[in-house]
Parts: sequence; C-alpha cells; structure tokens
Amino acid sequence: MISYLKRLWQEKPLLCIIIIAIVPRLLAAFFSKGYGMHDDHFGPIEQPFQIINDITYWTSRTTPHGHSIVYPLIHFAIMKIFNYIGITDPQNVMIFIRLFHALFSLLIVYFGFKIVEKLSTLKAAKLSGIILALFWLFPFLSVRNLIEFVCIPPLMGAVYFIFLKEKKYSFLIAGILFGVSFIFRYQTLIIPVTIFFIFLFKKEYLKTFYLMLGAFISIILIQGSADIFAWGYPLAAFITYFGYNATHSGDYTSGPWYNYLLLIFGILIPPFSLLILYTFARTWKKHLIIFLPVIIFFIFHSYFPNKQERFILPVVPFIIILGVIGYVDYIDISKFWQSHKKLLNGLWIWFWIINTVLLIPFTFHYSKKSRVESSYFLRDKNVTGLIVSGGKIGSIMLPLFYMNKYPVQIYEVNDVQSITMIKDSILRKNINPNYIVLFGKEDLETRIINFENILGKKFIFEKSIKPSLVDDVLFKLNPVGNKNQASYIYKIIN
Repeated sequence: MISYLKRLWQEKPLLCIIIIAIVPRLLAAFFSKGYGMHDDHFGPIEQPFQIINDITYWTSRTTPHGHSIVYPLIHFAIMKIFNYIGITDPQNVMIFIRLFHALFSLLIVYFGFKIVEKLSTLKAAKLSGIILALFWLFPFLSVRNLIEFVCIPPLMGAVYFIFLKEKKYSFLIAGILFGVSFIFRYQTLIIPVTIFFIFLFKKEYLKTFYLMLGAFISIILIQGSADIFAWGYPLAAFITYFGYNATHSGDYTSGPWYNYLLLIFGILIPPFSLLILYTFARTWKKHLIIFLPVIIFFIFHSYFPNKQERFILPVVPFIIILGVIGYVDYIDISKFWQSHKKLLNGLWIWFWIINTVLLIPFTFHYSKKSRVESSYFLRDKNVTGLIVSGGKIGSIMLPLFYMNKYPVQIYEVNDVQSITMIKDSILRKNINPNYIVLFGKEDLETRIINFENILGKKFIFEKSIKPSLVDDVLFKLNPVGNKNQASYIYKIIN
C-alpha cells in the first residue's frame, strides 16, 4: 500500500494534492457553519432570501446598488431550486452551498500547481500545491460566501492561461477569466490592467488585444447585461461602487500603511513568513508578470483608507506560489542555508506544526454561532415580532435566512432609552413582539428587569447559546472587532 502511494505521488502528484485538498474542505463544508463576516452573508444569502419571500424587495429598487447582482443571483437560483424540490431547512441549504464553494475552491490548488509547474520545477509545484491544499485559513475561507475569495479561482485561471503560450487563443481565455474575477470583486481589475501594460510596454500588441477583448466580452456579456436588466444601463453597479468609495472611503476600518504587510507576515506564520516573503521578493525580475500586479494591488490597498483584512485575500495565493518558486531557486544557491539545514528543517517543522494547530479548529469553526443558532431556534416558533439587544457590544444583526421567516419586524435596542423609543413605535404600529434575543451576559438580569418594566411584559427564558470556541477566543483577543458573545432567548408574554 505504501509503495503504491509513493508511486502514485511520483506519477500523479497533482491528483494526490487535489485529494489531500478536498478532505479539509469537505469537513469545513459540513462542520464550519455560519458566516465569517457581515458581507459574506447579508449580501449573497440574505438578499436572495428576501427577494424570494417578498418580490417587492426587488421591484421597489430605485438606484443601483454598489455591488454586482451576479453572485447573489447565483444563490437566488440555488435557493429557488431547493425550494422547488422541497429542501427548505436553512442549514441543509447552506451545506449544499458550502459544498459547491468547497469544490470550486479546488481550482485554486489546481491552477496554483499548474502555474508553478510552468514557471519552475515539479518540486516547487508539489510544494506550493501542498501548501495551498493545507494552508490553515483556506478550507475555512473556501466555504464562505466571500467575494474576495470566490474571485480567486478565475483570477488564478487567467494567470495560468497567460503562460499557455503554445495554446491558441489562451490570452482570450485569460481575458475572459479576468473579466469573471472582476465581476465578483471589482478591485481585481488592478491585476489584468497591470499585465495589460506590461505586454503593451513589451510591444506584444496581439496578446494585449486578446486580453482586452476577452475581458470586454465577459464583463459586457455578464456584468453589463445583468446591470441593464437590473438598473437600465451597463456597469451601473461598478459606476456606483466607484463613486461611493471615492467619497466614503474614510467611513470604514482604516489603519497604517503597513497594516496588510503585518497581516501577511502573521498569517504565513512567523518566523517562517520572513523567509517566504524574502523569497517572494526575489522573484520580482524573473516573474515580473505576476509579481508586479501583486505589488501594485498590495500598494493600492495599503494606501486606500478602507483597510479590511479580507480585501487583500485575492493575492495571498500568488504570494505563496511566488514565495515557493523563489524559495526553491534560492535555497540551492544560498551558502547560509546550505550550511544551516537543521535550522531550515526546523522552520518547516515549526510552520507545519502551527499550521496544523490552526487548521483543525478553523476547519471545524462554527462562525457567528450564537447569531445563527438564535435565528435557527426561532424557525419553528410563531414569531410576531422580535427584539434584539446587543447591550454594551452594540448593534447586532440577526440573519433572518436561518429563521426561514419573512418578513419579521425586528427592533434593535441596547439600553433603556432605546427600549423606550421602541415601546412608542410598538404602540403606534400595534405590533407586539413576542420574542427577545439578548447578547452578552454582562448586566443581563438588570437589562431584563428594565425591559420588562418599560414594556410592561414578562420575559420567560427559553434558550441560551454559547459562541463557538474560536468565536470566543477571537472575542477575548479583540472584543471591539468581534461581537461573538452568548445569546439568551426569551419569550415575551403579557
């Protein structure tokens, strides 16, 4: 058996790597429930759910949204199909959606291997493939509805086709895939535009033309037609998005210019990350066609005021594969590392130990568990209205999709003043919320007593839901950026 596996690894390394990659992704699809960030649920999942249950949510649109409707439309189609065949349990629907994303993400591993195989050696391709397959963060991200990660497979596919010089129309296909990546995540346009100018500078006009033509075809046919259907003119969403960010970039999370540099240094596991970033930098001249777009993408996001961690994700696989290519080239000629092989082996052992320690919990990480399970608990209840109280941790949005009810009148309250305002609203609209979800244990009894006195109601405890292990750790490490606290569900009675 061992000899067979060794032979298979020697003869079909890519197949072996894909099989290795699929294991943690399948586990994540079944066990890594919930959602990672606001945007990977409330855009692609919540909006299609709302439209399916209330078409006026769609028909009442007036001005273009700043995000493409193509990705939410895919989920709309999936949900409609599931509704048609009788699969309505939200958790079951999400298993299928996560499975779809898990399989789609295997293209990152495939194209990563093929790119390195084209540019370097089979040894480097194997190493980069294994890292892409088992990198601690990727299985978790692979099953999220995060456009910054969903855009990576077509982006890497486009780069791969650029290097298929012997194939006819490969640059046209590359352009088409660049266009698809742009449809998911507009900022990825930086990468093909940079490559476009590299070819233009090298006077390779035919390649430039096919790249531009391919991108134009996919963007106009897919994004353009979707925007004409939704908003009446092509690229309406992109124009709106560009205009909004030009004037509101400072409204969101910001940070120093080196914010993303520290992020990459951290997620690639220091001190090993120092070696990979160094070998990545060494590839600038030999592999400029990948290196320069990545650096310009990196500089743009480092300069732009809005610095959310997920924004840099599209280039992380490129940093890994170029780092590995540079590593394989560098180690053989480095006198220092040739005379310090034990240190080098120690760095790799350290990397894989820490990577495994992180891979296991994140692969099984139930993200935003208390929010998701609170909604899911209420799916079988007769909810006439819902009060959500975040307390000191601030505003909390519950994912209605998991409640499988629409519409549900939700009131967000945090303190005595806000519950007083809600009471007046309830009296005017003659709406009687019959459930309340409170987040955070701090001053819980006091909050309940205050709410009961102001509303003149009685709260009957029904269920408490603790955050998942990783959610709890993340909250304790950064309570400002993570609102992952336990939830307490009460029924409201007169």
